[in-house]
This record gives sequence, C-alpha cells and structure tokens, in this order.
Amino acid sequence: MKTYILSLVCLLSWTFVSCKPSIEIAQVQSLELSVQEQVQMKQEGEEVEVQVRTTETDWSFLGGGSWLKLSKSGNKLILKGATNEELQKRKASVIVRAGELSRTIEVEQLGKAQILESGQKTYEVDQWAKEITFIVDNNLEDLEVISSVSDWVKYELNPKKKEFRIIVEENKSYDERTATLYLRDADGNGDSKITIKQEGAMYYVLPYGGFNQTEEEVKAFETQRRSVLIGKPSGLANSLIGGNANLWTFETKSKAFNVIQYVIEPDERRYRNAIAWATDPRLFARDREFDKAVAFLLKEGFVPRRNSTYYSEKHECQALVAMSNEGSFIMYTFEPKQTKEMATFGQFPWGVLQDKEWRDYDRERVEAWEKANGGRLVLEEEDDGGISLVFASDEFGGMLRIYSINERNDVRPLVGVQHVFTKTDQVYYYDRGATVLTNEFATLARKEKFEFSRYLDARIFLFEHKDRTLYMGVYRSEVEDPQNKDQQIIVAKLEFLSTQLSQTDDSLDKAIITKALRRVKLSNQ
Repeated sequence: MKTYILSLVCLLSWTFVSCKPSIEIAQVQSLELSVQEQVQMKQEGEEVEVQVRTTETDWSFLGGGSWLKLSKSGNKLILKGATNEELQKRKASVIVRAGELSRTIEVEQLGKAQILESGQKTYEVDQWAKEITFIVDNNLEDLEVISSVSDWVKYELNPKKKEFRIIVEENKSYDERTATLYLRDADGNGDSKITIKQEGAMYYVLPYGGFNQTEEEVKAFETQRRSVLIGKPSGLANSLIGGNANLWTFETKSKAFNVIQYVIEPDERRYRNAIAWATDPRLFARDREFDKAVAFLLKEGFVPRRNSTYYSEKHECQALVAMSNEGSFIMYTFEPKQTKEMATFGQFPWGVLQDKEWRDYDRERVEAWEKANGGRLVLEEEDDGGISLVFASDEFGGMLRIYSINERNDVRPLVGVQHVFTKTDQVYYYDRGATVLTNEFATLARKEKFEFSRYLDARIFLFEHKDRTLYMGVYRSEVEDPQNKDQQIIVAKLEFLSTQLSQTDDSLDKAIITKALRRVKLSNQ
C-alpha cells in the first residue's frame, strides 16, 4: 500500500509540473555593421563592401542616390560610388534595417583635388608624355610655383577654367626619374608638394599577365603600351614553338626587345605563353646583357629555378632566358602553382631505354625484353619501311609501349620509343586549360638527368638528356575512347628520340594508341 501511494504522489507531481505554462524568453535582436557610422570615399569613385551581421533572418536597405548605387550580395551591402567631377564634397545617407533595428551610414566623397591643400601628392606615370590637370578653387594669378627641379616637367595656368596643368615629357632614357613642384598662394598659404615619378623607357618587357584570356585582352594590353599588331595566325609553324602556328605578333616600343609573340590556342582561344624577342639576336651572347635580364626578372618577383628558368608565384608564370638559332629571347609560360602533393612513378619508366644502346634493338630483342618483363603484344602496324609494335602489361599499370622499328636499318633499327599512360596524374595535371607537369614527375626526371629544354605548345614539354643525346617529349594527348568512338579520353605520353622532336602532329600515333587500347580492353573482358 505504501508503494502504491508513493507511486501516485510521483505521478501527480509529474502531471502538475508538466502542465505548468512555459515561459518564452524573447531573443535579443542585434544588428552590427563592419564599418563605423561614416565612410570616406575617393574622388575617382570606388566600391565599398559592408558586412551586415544580424540575428534576423533578413535585412534591407534604403538611401544612396544618383552617384551612389546600393546592392545586396549575401550578408554584404555593396556601396558603389561614381567619380565626383565637382570641386565640392558630396554626401549621402544609407539606412540598414533588420527587424525593428536600423543603422545609418553617412557616406562622404571627396571633390576634385584642391591644389593648395597642405600635404604631399605623388603621381606615377609611364614613359610617355602626359598631362595632369587640377581644378583650383583659388585665384590663379596669386599662385606661386616655388621650385621645379627638372626641365622635363612644365606647368600651365588657365584662370578662366581654374585649371592648373602639369605637362610631363616623354622619358627616352631607360632610367626612372622624379621631379617635385612646391606651390603656395601670395600669402604663403598652402604649402602643397607635388611629386611626379616617371618610368624609364621600355627595355625588357613583361607580357600581358592575364593568362587564360583571349586575344582581345592581349591586343588591348599591347595597344595601351603602344605596340603595333604586325602578325596574326598564318597556319605556318614557328621553329621555336614547334608546330604551333597560333601566334599573335606585336612590334613593341622597346629598343632592346622589339617583338613579342603570344601563343593563343585556337580551340579554346586561351593565351598560354609569350616570347619576347631581342632586337639583337646575339644579345644574350654577352654575359652582361644576360645578367641584366636576370636582374630584371628578380626585380619583378621571379625566383631562380635551374637552367636559366625563373618562376613567379604571383604571376603563376615561368620565364626562360635563352638563345636559339632564331635569336635571344625570354619565354613566359603559364604555370599554375601546384596546391597538393601528387603521386608519380616509383622509379623512372625507362623500359628498354635503360640500356644506353637501345637504338641497336631489333624486333627480336624488343620481344625478348617484353617477354622477360611480362609484356604482351597487342598491336602490330606496318608503315613505309618500318613497323610499330605495341605492348601492354598489367604490372605496368595499364601502360602501353610503342616501338618504331626501321627494318631497313640493320645497325640501329629502333628509331623511337613511346610510353603511354591512361593515369595521367602520374605525369601532369590540368589547371584552367593549361597542362602542367607535376613537381613529383619533374623531380624524378631531373634525378635521371633529364633537363627541361623548351615548351612546345599547350600540351608538349621537351626534355634533354645531354649525357646520352636523348630527348623526351611529354605529351598531353586526346585519343578516341576505346568504348565509345564519339568520345575522347586523355592520355599522357612520353616519347623518346635520339633527335629533337621535329613536329607535333601525332595523329598517326593517336590512331595506333586507340587501336591498342581497344584491344587491351577486349583482351581483359
């Protein structure tokens, strides 16, 4: 009985407690902005982002004006001011509301420069003649120019328009220069100082920095620095860039590098690399000029790599300072920064090339090597005076090996060897339309004494092994999908030759690779 009573009491207690009315505590509203109550905006106009933090689910704004446009982007309020062409400052109010709360931002924009306001103003100009005009809300007849330290900076006064105009002459020397003007009114008020810094005439030239953009942006950049378009893509191969004929050529105003060429891929219309050609073909034959080119790159933020190559993380660009039969040049190549580690081969895939006398291999020796290493013949193609043998093996990760054999040559029948991989990230990665060798593969190649020689086009890198007079071309190639002829797949290809690559049209190789991959696929089913 005691147990029953106790249980009843507990039940009644639980019932009464659960029936008590709940007390709702209202959430405290808040609205905070990332700026103070006032925003100072430049005379030439600018865009200001204001972070809005509130407990409410939504917020709104009102205010602005004809010169101050407002917009909302997520939790940001965007204030976009136009240029103020008046002398006077102007103001506008912006109100941000969230629930029952509101915050006001006062926006003040400066008017045109008042030349006699105290303080220092510095203007940086390029090498060309230029005029800088100020509106002066003072009596110009009383304006006094205390000092002008150079004859390449002159000035004019126009009382009618209340204009003070500074005229800067073209700088024809390669050195930067600086001039200073001190101004004050007749009573000695103002104490204004104007400094003009002018760049030297172009000597070494950087290309347009907007990699992955089209020829329109390139042309606009070169036109702005007064270059003249003298050549469009002609369909002819360039001897330095191999078979890539997608060249836009400009004549620059630089006396040292009078021509710059841009490689713009026609299929994607994207700018990948550029070459600045020296006016004097033998320029870099003189050590002092080569050192000056290096000093220029270092000043622009490039750091040394190896074999006359330099890299800039800021520009995501490699620069190669070199000479060829065509002349002295600096080649700039788009190279995005690798953001993560990537696996490559455990050891360099030499194959039969491990034997320094690989050129002596005939069909019988090639087949013997493949048999000893688990390879199986998947394709044999005959051509004029020779054959192509394609082998595959599972332990090589699906790798194909293509041997080009000249049967007419009894002494050195093996002409070239190609290694093909469907797992491309062992060799390169693709970033914003550009093929980039992985740091890991490049390191592995250097360990085997392969040194980067030149960049042929958007898909091909040429390496040279000087000790063995051996060249390696690293390709990014599109071939027909063995499972669907209407689609393409990407493969990585290493081509080894005893002479430099003479052309980049690998259409015949693509057909052989497609057939071989199809047969490998069928044999595995």
